[in-house]
Amino acid sequence: MFLKQTILSDAVLNNEGLKIVYDDVAPYAKENSNPQVIDPGLRPRVGLHPRKGLYPRATTVRKEFPDLKRDDLVYPGYALCLPGFALLNGEYVNFPDGPADYGFISDEISDSEGKFKYAVSQEGLKPRVGLHPQMFLFPRSTYEKYVDAPVLTITFNQKFTSVGLLLTFNTMSGDYASHINIQWYSENELISSMDFTPNDTKYFCSNYVMLYDKIVITFLSASKPNRPVFLTRIDYGLYREFLSDEVRQISCLQEINAISENISINTMNFTVRTKSSVPFDLQKKQKLALYFNSGLIGNFYLKNGAKKSKTDYYMDSHDALGILDGNEYHGGIYTGQLVPAVIANIFQDEDFNYLLSDAFDNVKLYGYIPYTTKRNALVQIAFAIGAVVDTSNYDGVVIYPKQEVKTGEFASNEVFGGLTLEHSDVVTGVRLTVHDYQKSDETAEIYKGVLDGTAEAIFSEAYHSLSITGGTITASGDNYAFITGTGGEVILTGKKYNHFTSTVIKENPNIVFNKNIKEVQDATLVNKRNATSVLDRVYEYYQHAENVVGNVLLGNKVIGQVVDIDTDYDGVKTGTIESVSYSFAGSIKAEVTIHE
Repeated sequence: MFLKQTILSDAVLNNEGLKIVYDDVAPYAKENSNPQVIDPGLRPRVGLHPRKGLYPRATTVRKEFPDLKRDDLVYPGYALCLPGFALLNGEYVNFPDGPADYGFISDEISDSEGKFKYAVSQEGLKPRVGLHPQMFLFPRSTYEKYVDAPVLTITFNQKFTSVGLLLTFNTMSGDYASHINIQWYSENELISSMDFTPNDTKYFCSNYVMLYDKIVITFLSASKPNRPVFLTRIDYGLYREFLSDEVRQISCLQEINAISENISINTMNFTVRTKSSVPFDLQKKQKLALYFNSGLIGNFYLKNGAKKSKTDYYMDSHDALGILDGNEYHGGIYTGQLVPAVIANIFQDEDFNYLLSDAFDNVKLYGYIPYTTKRNALVQIAFAIGAVVDTSNYDGVVIYPKQEVKTGEFASNEVFGGLTLEHSDVVTGVRLTVHDYQKSDETAEIYKGVLDGTAEAIFSEAYHSLSITGGTITASGDNYAFITGTGGEVILTGKKYNHFTSTVIKENPNIVFNKNIKEVQDATLVNKRNATSVLDRVYEYYQHAENVVGNVLLGNKVIGQVVDIDTDYDGVKTGTIESVSYSFAGSIKAEVTIHE
């Protein structure tokens, strides 16, 4: 089965129709957060008077909670010795010696009314009239203990903006904090403080705060008596869902190229008339997931947004490849590195998934990738190994071989009249440049200048055997170096690579006149090992100069799939679905481009 079809087969479909899920959250806030419980220190202050046993002490971190950076955490069912907490239904387990992740559980327990900030006292026992000695009756002092409110402090590595906090408590037991106070700080200055009264295990605390770097959550009461606070997830914003009755206009285009001569950036833009009173934040890189009948069409990321009226918002977004097009990749000389390792390096530090077909597990790369964007690096790799790069129907990027076997067809009742056969210029041959990179002993000066601090030198060509005077190299590759200096002149030198090229050509032997030769010169991962297979693949693609373009009911067909379609005037054509422009009603109607 086609890899993309196996992805879709896991979806549980319904009749919901169009839905857009908007992650109106602060991008990267969760990854850059540090939730912790802090025990405040004691310092001299107005109103604090010296007394016996009172000493200055430092502020300390009692415990950190990295679990709260996750999106997949649920309470693991640990039984606690609390009244009526652990049901005997087999779902709860004894609290283990090495507990798995469970989020934040406060040390403080609420009182019989579910409130925090209370005193527990026990009257002492002293000899008195009417008290007679008996077994196990001993004098004891009066005992009093104050239980404060649990406080969770979240610090951030940088400043963020969000429309509020979405808190998830214990969805297993139904426990939640019923009264909380949240304070937002910027550089230790309080910029907002609000009380909230949650009424469920998931509750959104709506408060649009800009440029905060610390949040302090004080839990004032629990929903049940004799309970700690359970907190399993914090989201810095709100997850919104827009159905067809809120989406006014939508345009969505998804494309591939079957030989990855280029990799398109897929786009979605729409106008929504919201029913919510919570304002939109509209930050770049916020995620937008497009569904139809709960089947994922694609994930997109906000580029631009605008408020058009009191209720209408416009959003312009692109896919993960649009994100990769803005992120740099160091590249380098490749001498047999495996494709999975290089692909993993490209997607490192990205917050979306990728799926690489196991057909490329043992494929090696030879040649050169310049210092470029991650998207351009994927173009070089995919073209050289015969891969398709696709973001449709998946939470990220799918990389798979070009499909050769037909796995679907458009029935006559799925095709609207007016199919067009588009003919491009006939390519009569392909001339492919083959690249070879070899180390040389020729030395060149790469960087020269006065440097106080650290700088990144990006090379216009590859160098090896780097050396430096007047400074140090802290990190380097074939295309770059991070160098440091202390105020003097720094000179960075390296040895060049000799770049040798040759060409191979494949032509249609039946065409002598009016030749049209396709030139492929800049695919620098094409080498003597893979030149023949690349040449054959490109030549075969351009021998088919027809595209079938028209409107269809898409059904379960997907981009990248090889299908049949009946033109009704020029027979049945077989080709790869390379482009889909969607429109939505009771079903998905789309304008498709099928490359024969």
